[in-house]
Amino acid sequence: MKTLKLITLVLALSFVVIPTSFAKKAKSTCAATGFGDCPVKGCGGDPELNKKKNSTTTPAAADVEKFKRADFVKLKFPASWTSGTKRTLLESWGEDKAVEYEAYLIKTKHYPSGMESCNCNLKKEENNDFHLVTVSQKNASEDSSVTAEITPRIRLDGWTFSKLTDLSNKKSYVKITGFLMLDTQHLGGGGPARVTDWEIHPVTALKVCTGSVTGCKAGSGWEDLATVPEP
Repeated sequence: MKTLKLITLVLALSFVVIPTSFAKKAKSTCAATGFGDCPVKGCGGDPELNKKKNSTTTPAAADVEKFKRADFVKLKFPASWTSGTKRTLLESWGEDKAVEYEAYLIKTKHYPSGMESCNCNLKKEENNDFHLVTVSQKNASEDSSVTAEITPRIRLDGWTFSKLTDLSNKKSYVKITGFLMLDTQHLGGGGPARVTDWEIHPVTALKVCTGSVTGCKAGSGWEDLATVPEP
């Protein structure tokens, strides 16, 4: 009898249909097959934020301002943000300012699942951002970090994920140039561990200190990431 009941239960379960509402729906890529045919407004999400992330402008040297961690922390930001809002207010607070920032690179991440609307939710490493976690003190925690993002639209030959991972494993001292951007997607929490939602995004230049940190701070011993050997 027990065997008959077990067989009946198995047969009943085999006919259970999982409602489609519980199935995970793949995000649209808006017909993009690579970042090259992904529009600057991205696919979904906040189109105004996506436009900032997908900028391909390179700053003139004379326009770049040296920044320290404290400069990021003191930047203003709103308590909340509505998707699609024009970013004029944020621009008046510093968004789009070209900055140069020296810090220790302690972690490198990317989004292999392709879940970012700015990159049309595409998969594969070549279509997604490299997320750099930087700190002003070599042994500081990620909670005190400043984020920088290398986008597929501004990624020079030789700017490889393997190099950046190796450099972050060594806690290498780096010099990052790019534009200030407030990641309004994560205002109010839910974002990565860091000291502020202001980022360098996109990164337009990256140099690695190959000498002493003291020497690099004085202006010598820097090498472009593109020419740093692969690990």
